[in-house]
Amino acid sequence: SLLAMVTDGVLGAPDIADGRTVILFGSTKELQLLRVEKGRVTNNRYGNFHHDDIIGRCFGSKVQSRGKSSGFMYVLEPTPYMVTLSVVHRTQIIYHADIALLMGLLDVRPGQIVVEAGTGSGSVSQSLGAALRPTGKLHTFEFHAERKVAAQREFDQCGWSDVISVECRDVCVEGLPTVLHGKVDCCFFDIPEPWAVVEHADKCLVEQGRVVTFSPCIEQVQRTAIALRSLHYHGIRVFECLSKPWGVRGGPVSQPRGVKRTRDGESCREGVESYQLPMRGHTSYLLLAIRPLRDEVDQMP
Repeated sequence: SLLAMVTDGVLGAPDIADGRTVILFGSTKELQLLRVEKGRVTNNRYGNFHHDDIIGRCFGSKVQSRGKSSGFMYVLEPTPYMVTLSVVHRTQIIYHADIALLMGLLDVRPGQIVVEAGTGSGSVSQSLGAALRPTGKLHTFEFHAERKVAAQREFDQCGWSDVISVECRDVCVEGLPTVLHGKVDCCFFDIPEPWAVVEHADKCLVEQGRVVTFSPCIEQVQRTAIALRSLHYHGIRVFECLSKPWGVRGGPVSQPRGVKRTRDGESCREGVESYQLPMRGHTSYLLLAIRPLRDEVDQMP
């Protein structure tokens, strides 16, 4: 709820300094990620918001628009959840339902070393970074130079430079850096040809290390599964996450059929009712595989 998000931002939050990255929150569909700079003005449908009015405030504060507009917005801290809702879409991004599932499949924990290929808009990267803190490290790779620069800038602005390292690299052709060989706990691949990087990932993963891929087409899943089986990976499973959201609203609620009307003929009562919100259809398939123990491989024919 809005109240929960606001109070979470207020309690114990430091003042917002010049140069800090924040989120202006108007509604769940109206969020804006921006860097606060003295003298600048941000214009949107809610009005004109002077950054000088934001500097020195606490996260969770309500900021009023200047001028004729009576609009207002809340200033929130850019958590991974909020960033996913507000980030600029340089590519098709992964949303919360799939992020939650892939985080569980990878079993990401603080102190681990994780590899990601396909940084894109950085939505998953920031969720991985939050799970790895304070001592873990995410090495994320993006083959597109401009997207890499944009992602690096946003990671620095949101304070992820201590845990997230981004590099411009085509892992399908160049492979993964040799410095990571034998040190990676899990890998996540959101690329068109994940099967092409399986052998490179195998050199980096520790025993029982996990691989998760995100692919929109079942043919991609099949080719990746074949590549993983050829290296004796086990526990191969495929998941499709379909989220069905519901809302609750108050007001008059219709009585079910068969219920007697009241003396004045009314068939409604005051209360609350649930209703289905717009449902996203198929996003992609998540494939999980686990690297075998070395002695298991040695015993195989």
